[in-house]
Amino acid sequence: MGSVTRSQAVHARERRAEVVERVLGAVEELLATGERFTEIPVQRIAADSGMSRTNFYQYFPNKSQVLIQVADVASAEFFAAPTSWFADDASLDAGVAGVERAIASMVAEFRKHWTLMRALGEVSAYDTEVAEFWFGRINTFIDFAAGQVARWRAAGRVDPSVTTESVAAVTWMVERSVTQYALGPRQEGSDDKLIAALSRTIWLTVTAGAD
Repeated sequence: MGSVTRSQAVHARERRAEVVERVLGAVEELLATGERFTEIPVQRIAADSGMSRTNFYQYFPNKSQVLIQVADVASAEFFAAPTSWFADDASLDAGVAGVERAIASMVAEFRKHWTLMRALGEVSAYDTEVAEFWFGRINTFIDFAAGQVARWRAAGRVDPSVTTESVAAVTWMVERSVTQYALGPRQEGSDDKLIAALSRTIWLTVTAGAD
């Protein structure tokens, strides 16, 4: 009986993940037409996802949850590379080049989902539920990164002046910089310049300029 229950639970998780992926694609296609998320009716999102309105509401009880659940997938990709950088003790040995690879991946993921990320930023300005999700997602990353920095600090690998506040400041700087930059006109070579500038700032902040 237990194995049957576990099998059902696995199937339910897989089904939910498949539905969220479909809705993510539908939302991004709708946003790509220039419409704002607030202007898109739930019925259109459901229809473009190949679902009835009734079935849709079984997965997404309200429109805020639509944005939260699809943004959860996109934001996981957005934070994947910087999370890996902080998780690897060898990152400090790779120098600023390692930071550049992580930031380049982050910028690429943001561009991949830029319409959705723009909607997330806009809606979080007035929707408490969405704001709690997005700010919570950022703060979870800050807590993780700050914990890793604390280990490096205790091991004497970074300067004692590098604190949780240092990590928080540079994290919010990167989030705001990438968001505002990606929403503006793209020029040749501009990604490389942004990545280099952010990476150098992160490296100097985290290491306090140590070699």
